Amino acid sequence: MARRLAQIHGTEEDKVNCPFYFKIGACRHADRCSRIHHRPAFSPTILIKHIYRHPLREAELKAASEGRAVDGIEVDEVEAREDFLVFFEDFFEELSKFGRLEALHICDNLGDHMVGHVYAKFSDEEEAADALNVMNGRFYDGRKMEVEFSPVTDFREARCRDFDEETCRRGGFCNFLHIKPVPMCLIRDMEEDAEEERRRDELDRMERKRKEKRRERRRRDKRRSRSRSRSRSDSRSASREREGGVK
Repeated sequence: MARRLAQIHGTEEDKVNCPFYFKIGACRHADRCSRIHHRPAFSPTILIKHIYRHPLREAELKAASEGRAVDGIEVDEVEAREDFLVFFEDFFEELSKFGRLEALHICDNLGDHMVGHVYAKFSDEEEAADALNVMNGRFYDGRKMEVEFSPVTDFREARCRDFDEETCRRGGFCNFLHIKPVPMCLIRDMEEDAEEERRRDELDRMERKRKEKRRERRRRDKRRSRSRSRSRSDSRSASREREGGVK
């Protein structure tokens, strides 16, 4: 029985745990879901919710606020691509300060439960925890970041393969991750920059430790010198007192 439950955990056959939340870290039913969403206490992956401003959703919101129809809205693809790459670079650079990133994925989905989501997987759970503690509640582009641990550790199960092959018929409202593509040359350049920055930070930390050890050594030497001076002074005073007593 236990083996059977382990085999079906997080699958469609599992009638207790939500398979979509298990695979993707998001569910269109949210808290209304009839199945359980097990929110991890620790994970190498964090989810920054709704932080990326999807250009199509932003254009629709702007049209609606101006009383215009939202059907058939088009966006400047070149400008949208440039804005996305700037966004990716900003987050890669900031998140890399906490540790080595194994993956940084931005959702191209339009469903309310996934739009603007950013997934960041670190090489270590402690690095992910540091990132969550610092990033949660901060602001980016006027939006407050809501950060949580994600159960997603294998993005092969989370991503939409049809989207990767440009054949997904559900478009932006697909329930699997539509991960926005990023040029590998950009990722490699940013990884190299991040690694170099970590090396500089490590050298700075080592230099600060060496300086602190030198300062501590000087403080100990001063304390010892003062202690020896007091001892010599006490000895001279005691000697004078004895000499005075003999007279």
